[in-house]
Amino acid sequence: MSKVFTEKSSVILMLLLVLVTGKSFANEVIKVSDNFYHIDDKKRIIVVNQKINNENSGLNEYKSKILLDKTYELGEPTNYFDQTKSYIVKFDNVSYTLYFTELPIININTRNTIVDAPSVFADFSISETNGNVSNYAVGIEYRGGTSQSRPKKSYELSFLTDTLSAASRDVSFLGMRNDNKWNLQALYNEPLRTRSKVSNELWLDMHSLYYKDKEPEAKCGISMAYTEVFVNNEYKGVYALSERVDRKQLKLKKYSNSITGELYKGSYWDKPVVYSGLYDFNNSKLDWGGFEYKHPDEKTDWSNIYSFVDFVINSDDQKFNEEYAKKFNIDNAVDYFILLNLLRAGDNTGKNLYIAKYKVGEPYYYVPWDLDGVFGTDWTGGNSSYTEDILSNGFYDRLLKDRSATGFCSKLATRWRELRGSVITEEYIMAKFKRDNEYLKNSNAYEREMIAWDEYTYKDSGMLYIQVWLKNRLAYLDKTFGQYESVLSAKTSQNDLLKIYPNPASSYLLVDCGSQSYELCMQDINGRVVKAYTLTGRENTVDVSDMPKGMYIATLKNNKETIKKKVILR
Repeated sequence: MSKVFTEKSSVILMLLLVLVTGKSFANEVIKVSDNFYHIDDKKRIIVVNQKINNENSGLNEYKSKILLDKTYELGEPTNYFDQTKSYIVKFDNVSYTLYFTELPIININTRNTIVDAPSVFADFSISETNGNVSNYAVGIEYRGGTSQSRPKKSYELSFLTDTLSAASRDVSFLGMRNDNKWNLQALYNEPLRTRSKVSNELWLDMHSLYYKDKEPEAKCGISMAYTEVFVNNEYKGVYALSERVDRKQLKLKKYSNSITGELYKGSYWDKPVVYSGLYDFNNSKLDWGGFEYKHPDEKTDWSNIYSFVDFVINSDDQKFNEEYAKKFNIDNAVDYFILLNLLRAGDNTGKNLYIAKYKVGEPYYYVPWDLDGVFGTDWTGGNSSYTEDILSNGFYDRLLKDRSATGFCSKLATRWRELRGSVITEEYIMAKFKRDNEYLKNSNAYEREMIAWDEYTYKDSGMLYIQVWLKNRLAYLDKTFGQYESVLSAKTSQNDLLKIYPNPASSYLLVDCGSQSYELCMQDINGRVVKAYTLTGRENTVDVSDMPKGMYIATLKNNKETIKKKVILR
C-alpha cells in the first residue's frame, strides 16, 4: 500500500468520524512545554503537570496526539484530560501510561552516585501547575538513619550558586521559608503518605514560640508540601518537600564569644535523652547520651544540657517542683506532651525530638521531628491500633507528680480542655486528612506510587482506620487528662470543680462531678428539655450523638445547689 494512499485514507477516515460522531479533530495534536512533562522509560510512565485543558475550546474538539519529546498517539482520542484517569499513548508501537497531576514535579539529575555523605553535585528543577519553573545547582545526599535501609530514600538538598564555587544560596518554595537547606521526605512508612504532614500542621496550629513577639519570623516546627520526584529520569513517587529544624527556623541567638542559643537533636536511644540515667560527656564529640549537638557550630560544650538532665534525674522533689518552670518552658512542655499522646508518637519521646534554648538565661523547649509512626501506625508503617496508654519519659514522669494549683497537671488539664474546643477535635483533624488524601487521590498519585514501589498498596480503608483510631484515642485522653487536676484550695466552689468537656462536643460529653451526685438536664435555647441523666461518681460519659447541633444549657442539680453551663454541639 502506498504512503499517499494511506494518508488519503486517514483523511477520509477522519472526515467520516466527524460526520458520524460530530467530533472535530482540528488541531488534533496537543503540545506540552518541555519543563512540564517527565518520562520514565523503564516504568513506561509519563507525568504531566501543565494545565492543558482549554475551557474556551469546544467539547467536540478531540485530540488524538500529544507532543512531548516526540509525538505520541493517544489510544483513544479525547476532548478533556482528567487527572483522576490515566491514558495509554504509543510511539513506535511502544506503550506508555500518561498521567496528569496537580502536584509540583521535582526533577534531579546527577552524574554522581548519591550516598549518605558527602553530598554530590546535581541539577535541580521544580515545575508548578501555575507555570512557575525554577532551576538550581544543588548538593544532594541521603538523609535519615532507618530510612536509608528502605528502598525509597529521603534526600537532603543544599542549594548552591553554582557547582564551581559551591557557595550556598537561599531559595523559597511553595510558600515556605527562604533557606539554602531543604529535605525531601520519602514518606515510605506512611500508608496514606499523609500522617507526617498533618501532624506537623497540628503542632503549628496549637503552639507558638514564647518569644514570638521578639522574633516574629521564628517557627516552632516545620511546614511541608507535596511534590512528585524524578531522579535521573526515574520516577521516585510522592515526596514531601520540607523545611528543617535549625537555628534559622527557631531564630536562636548566634554564638558571640560564648554560647548563647542552643540546639540539640535526639538522634538515638540512650539513657540521658529520656532522662533515665546520666554519664560523663566528651566535648570532642558531637554526640552524647542520645543527643546530637546542632548549635552553635563555633564551640562544642555539653555542660549546659548535661546540667539540665542532671537536674531532672537527681534533684529532690522540692527543688524540682520549685525550679523546673525556670529551666524548661512549661507551656511548651504541656503542648508537646499533648501532641505526643494525641499522635501516640512512640518513636518521639526522646529520639526524633529537638531541645532548644533561645538565649542564655532562657528556658529549654521541645521541637517535634520525624512525626511518621503516628495516628495508629508504628515506625515501620504497620498498624498499631492500641489507644489506651500514656507516652512519657523521665522528665514527664516527674512533671506528672506535680498536682499543685499552678503546676504541670493543672496546666495540662486546662490546656487539653481548651484545645478540645478548637484544634483537637475529630472533625478538625479528619478534615486535614481528607484534604490531603483527596489531593493525592484526585491526581492519581497513589496509583503512580504503587507503580514506583512494588511493596506499596493503597487502601481506601486507610481513612476509616484513622477516624476510628482517632475517636478511640480522644475518648481515652479525655478521661485520662481529666484526672490530672490540681489539688485546689478547700475554698474552691463546687461550680469551679465541676467540669464538662470537650466543649464544643460532637458525640459525647465527659462530666466530672467531683465527689457528689447530680441530675443533668440538657435544655435547648428555648428552654425545652432534650435529655435528662442521673450522674453518680467522679466521671460520667454522656452520649449526645443523637442530639441536633447547636447550643444547649446543661443544668446540674442536687439537693444542695443548681449549676448551669453552656455547651455547644457541632
